[in-house]
Amino acid sequence: MKHIITSIVLAFSVYGYSQTEKGRDSIVETSINALDEIVITKKKVLYTQKSDRLVFNVENSIVSEGGTALDVLSRAPGVVVSQDGELSIRGQQGVGVMINGKLTQLSQKELANYLKSTTSSNIKQIEVITNPSSKYDATGKAGIINIVLKKPNAGGLKGTVFTNYGRGRKNRTNSGVNLSYNKDKFGVYGNYSYTFRGEEERKEFDQIQYTDNTRQTISTKNHQTSVTDEPLTSNNFKIGTTYEVSPKTNLEVYVDAKLGRYENIANGKNTLLNALDQVQFDAFTYNDSKEKWNDYTYGFSGVHKFNTEGKNMSFDFEYETSKFRSNQFQSAKNTNPAAVAVNDRRGFIPSQLSVFTGKIDFVNPLKEKQSIEWGVKASVKNNDNPSVYEYYDNNQWIVDANSTNHFEYKEQIYAAYANYKYQLENFNIQGGLRTEYTAINILQKTLNEEHKDDYLKWFPSVSLKYELSNDHSLHASYSKRINRPSQFDLNPFRFYDDSFNYSQGNPNLVPEITHSTEIGYAWKSAFMASLYFSKTKDVFTEVYDYNPANNTTVTSQINVAKSYNYGANITNTAEIYKWWSVNTLFNIFENRFMGNVVNTDKIDPIVTLNLSVQNSFTITESWKAEANAQYQSKSNLGIYERDAFFDFSIGISKQVLAKKGNIKLNITDIFNTNNFHINSVIAQTSINKRYDLDNRIATIAFTYRI
Repeated sequence: MKHIITSIVLAFSVYGYSQTEKGRDSIVETSINALDEIVITKKKVLYTQKSDRLVFNVENSIVSEGGTALDVLSRAPGVVVSQDGELSIRGQQGVGVMINGKLTQLSQKELANYLKSTTSSNIKQIEVITNPSSKYDATGKAGIINIVLKKPNAGGLKGTVFTNYGRGRKNRTNSGVNLSYNKDKFGVYGNYSYTFRGEEERKEFDQIQYTDNTRQTISTKNHQTSVTDEPLTSNNFKIGTTYEVSPKTNLEVYVDAKLGRYENIANGKNTLLNALDQVQFDAFTYNDSKEKWNDYTYGFSGVHKFNTEGKNMSFDFEYETSKFRSNQFQSAKNTNPAAVAVNDRRGFIPSQLSVFTGKIDFVNPLKEKQSIEWGVKASVKNNDNPSVYEYYDNNQWIVDANSTNHFEYKEQIYAAYANYKYQLENFNIQGGLRTEYTAINILQKTLNEEHKDDYLKWFPSVSLKYELSNDHSLHASYSKRINRPSQFDLNPFRFYDDSFNYSQGNPNLVPEITHSTEIGYAWKSAFMASLYFSKTKDVFTEVYDYNPANNTTVTSQINVAKSYNYGANITNTAEIYKWWSVNTLFNIFENRFMGNVVNTDKIDPIVTLNLSVQNSFTITESWKAEANAQYQSKSNLGIYERDAFFDFSIGISKQVLAKKGNIKLNITDIFNTNNFHINSVIAQTSINKRYDLDNRIATIAFTYRI
């Protein structure tokens, strides 16, 4: 079935290319306003392809309704989400994530929880920026994803209310309201959303340990299975006010809060066999992790326009304070009472984060068709993480000195940039330079050890666009970027996933530095093709080490000498009929890693194909439908190979209540083929992990415009 559907998808793609002259945009919805005898028709497009970014208009997508921000990102073209919520663009990990143009300061796990608790109903669009200019933070070797949230700004009282219910293996629901009131110089806005996300995942983990690196003789085989129950509940709200001080000056003050809790309950089994397939260890496992967080952000921003046309200044100051707490319990009961027992474990992992960011940006017109953007930014982060792990022995809980740790992380980043723009009749050039000074202070209070580091990096960028004619253009771009290790990547103490698997940070990690370039061609707004290449130094790569003595696997990260990412990207928009339009996005890429990784100097590169086809149908003026498919062939994630996956989703919508209301029904991953399967064979160990994800969801959603 999967091969048949893939063939249909390819057919859509080929047919779409042959029909590009029939239209420029994907019609998702058409709104008609009658003004006497004049009828104005506005096309609402699903994708907007620009020279430096791809814009995914989420509010125009039926399939995206009723999900979360992470669900939407998993279906954004060119973006792939791993099982634990890590994002990649064009096969590259290390993605900077912005919310309304502001870089998030959350860890990967915290960001994944935040995206899971953010309803897609609050998202206006997602921008995938693969080669940002110097105006943007240099963070993110693969580029930046900017999530733009809805913010009503029409006069008077405006807003929307929404509610939806979904069912996969568990129930999912979210409801909320967005309101704004503007009168004269004063405006106030606010939004609130409640989310409950039930989720069940089924996992299998096979590991073979060999006697030596030739992998000719098996030493042990380990098989683990588990079924998880992962309820997540969140309450998010934002309140803000705007004031027009003068026709040239506007100010805004706001408070943004995110409150949530998450639990991961896993029941499973762990079996260890020797070379003769004799059972050495056989245990039922139970793991329970309860997490709670509350995050508050206080912001003050404004824009001032000077008397000179086009000259303006904007500023943005934010203070974020966040508290996170995780309580863990892990147990393994051997089916053979005479076998060596595994101690129960529990962990108490609180974390307190505070971040201050402030930036000021200027736009200065120079001569005609020339301008310069420049600005400064400061970011100060403090994270206090006093973790305590205990194991149960002789009827008492004993502190585990190998895991317990009080870890403090302080980071300061100060940046300045200048970006020059020059526009000729048919030639546009943009060049900039950004500098970022980073100072890090790591304090291991448990060991009374302190580590300090500071460095200054320069990040140039340039982009060119040449208009061959009204319909044809060429573009090229280059940028240098950085991906810094997080505080969790640097913390050398243990973080247990269960009794047999834990991760450990590496304090010797250094930042990744990437040089990225791209050239492309565009025909109107319907077709764009590009070739891209990037080289990364000191690449982060996950590695693992298995200890057969206690049947445990430790995962950590190291720096590999360098990697190359190169490929070709094609996007095409076609109106096949007045009632049917197709967006096709085709990407083929390869990752090549160079350097020593656990006694091997080679990771085999894999040519990977990613194809996304979005079909939009206008049945009647009030009935719309979508059928979207995405396929990716086998790919490599560092030392791991990920199997191919396929996603096919459909949706239908109906306008009701004098077109103020909208009812949408969608089913995602209909064939349950969007799963996460990875495997690796390095040194003396072979690992295979299979995650049967809870992605097949049927959702009904209702939205009403006030």
